[in-house]
Amino acid sequence: MPLRSTFIASLVIGTLAGLVLSLAQFFLINPIIFQAESFEVAGHDHGSHDHSAEAWAPADGIERSGYTAVANIFAGIGFTAVLLAVISQCQALHSTQLTAVKGLLWGMGGFSVFFIAPAIGVPPEIPGIEAAPIEHRQLWWAATVLLVGLGLLVVAFANWPMKPIGLVLLALPYSIYIPHASGPAFAHPDPDAVAALTELHQQFIVMSGLGNIVFWLVIGLLSGAYFQHLRSKQNETLLQPPLEVY
Repeated sequence: MPLRSTFIASLVIGTLAGLVLSLAQFFLINPIIFQAESFEVAGHDHGSHDHSAEAWAPADGIERSGYTAVANIFAGIGFTAVLLAVISQCQALHSTQLTAVKGLLWGMGGFSVFFIAPAIGVPPEIPGIEAAPIEHRQLWWAATVLLVGLGLLVVAFANWPMKPIGLVLLALPYSIYIPHASGPAFAHPDPDAVAALTELHQQFIVMSGLGNIVFWLVIGLLSGAYFQHLRSKQNETLLQPPLEVY
C-alpha cells in the first residue's frame, strides 16, 4: 500500500468524517450539553468538572464549535490511519478484497470497538453527572478498546480453533473492574432537576451514538472506496500492453 497516498487518504477521509461528526454534534448533541450546563450555572458545582476561576474553556458559540471541529478532525485522521493500517494487514494476510460496501462493515466494527464497547461499561456523560476519577475511566476505556478490537479480529479472521479466544477477549473487559462513581448519578438537590438531568443523559447517550455511527460509517465507506480505487489502478497497470522498442 503506497505510504504517501495512504497518508493523504487519511487526511482527506479523516477531515471529512470529523466535519460530519462536528455537524452532528452542533445540531444533535450540543443543545443537550447546553441544557445540562444550565443546571450547573445555577450554582451547583460537581466534583468531576472544574468550574474554578482558573479553569479555561472556549467561549460558547463559534469559538467552542471551532475547537470541537478541530479536535474531531484530528480524531478522524487518527482513527482513519489506524483503520487503513489494520485493513491493509488483513488484506495482505487473508487475500480479502475490500470494496466501498465492505468498508461500511469495517466502519461498523470501528463504531463497535470505539463507542459501543466502552459505552456498555462507562456511557457518555453530560455535565453535572457524578463520574468516577478520569484516570480510572481512561485506563478502562483503553483496555476495553484493545481487548474488544483484538477479539473482533480473532473472531472474524482466525481459524476456528482460535475463535473461542476471540469471544473470551470480547467478554474480558466486563469481567474486570468497571469504574463507576459512588453514590447517585446526579447530586443536584432539586429532585425535578435530577429528573430532567436523567432524561437529558439518556438523550445524550442516544445522540452521541447517532453522531458516532455516522462518523464511523463515513470512515468505513471512504476507506473501502480508497482500497477499491487502488485495486482498480493496479489492474489497469497490469492490463497495459508492454512498450515496444523499435
